[in-house]
Amino acid sequence: MRRPEITHTVRAYDWWEFKLSPIFATAYATASLSGQPIAPLWPLLLLALAALAPGAAYVSLINDLTDIRDDLASGKSNRMVGKSRAFVALALACCLAPGLAVSLYWRDDPLLLSLYLAAWVAFSLYSLPPVRLKARGFLGLLADASGAHLFPTLLVVSLVHRWRAEPVEAVWFAAVAVWSLCLGLRGNLWHQLSDLPNDEKTGLRTFARRHKITRLNRLGNFVIFPAEAAAFAVMLWRLGSPLAFVLLGLYALLEWSRSSWWKMNLVIVAPKERFHIVMLEYYEAFFPLAVLLASAAAHPYDALVLAAHLLLFPKRATQTVKDALKMTRQRVGGFLRARGGA
Repeated sequence: MRRPEITHTVRAYDWWEFKLSPIFATAYATASLSGQPIAPLWPLLLLALAALAPGAAYVSLINDLTDIRDDLASGKSNRMVGKSRAFVALALACCLAPGLAVSLYWRDDPLLLSLYLAAWVAFSLYSLPPVRLKARGFLGLLADASGAHLFPTLLVVSLVHRWRAEPVEAVWFAAVAVWSLCLGLRGNLWHQLSDLPNDEKTGLRTFARRHKITRLNRLGNFVIFPAEAAAFAVMLWRLGSPLAFVLLGLYALLEWSRSSWWKMNLVIVAPKERFHIVMLEYYEAFFPLAVLLASAAAHPYDALVLAAHLLLFPKRATQTVKDALKMTRQRVGGFLRARGGA
């Protein structure tokens, strides 16, 4: 099925679940810390979606616009090639207008406004010349991680606390900050390593091009990911949800099964053939499911939030279920054939 032109242009299928689902899961988790229901926060969640989606679309647009020359030189596809100036202007306006509206709405709240604008500034500095941090080594890595994950995630945490008139909890806030930043660093490092052949053709000085792959692997495997895992462990400890740990075990079993039976490669940052990036599936599918199921058990109306979440972010959860069912059929079929042959 052909994707709608606008979603194709802003690459929504690339970032919608990867960026937004873990952020919303963090919002649910923040809301559930006090043991209160999540369902009454639905206006807040809609506001968060209206605030974050235009920013994510904006960075996709300006990244493609500023990469046109390099992408053409390297032979990489670029969604903005051939688009008219009117189309580009309209697409940017569709991103900037809601961003401006949200900024005006939060103009009297310095924390929310600062976090929201910081994401837009980080996006802009990453892509737009003359700064273009994308070509300035670690600063580019940091800018992308901050704009895509750190600032938006801290925004929803602060938003939930503001809505409930509660002070921001320092331990939770710090753990979320470290986790989201490391997740963003890992994601951008993976992206840069995936684009390494194209960047070498054009001489683009990304962080990945400035360092040996072995060094980048060590950075991801022994610095970024351990910090991410430690921060997330603090989040799970503070959340205190047994179901989150149960689903973490199920996720680990599923990944082990993929690796053992399907020969999938589990990676931290370096791309490989037939790979899964460690923990992304848990953050996108299992984590929000754990939080919302636990909350729905105590507050039945929160089941509506779970249904809405699955409608908004169905792709990863659907694929997880398909993989689990396929794997089960294969193993049961293999067992029955072995018994029949015996």
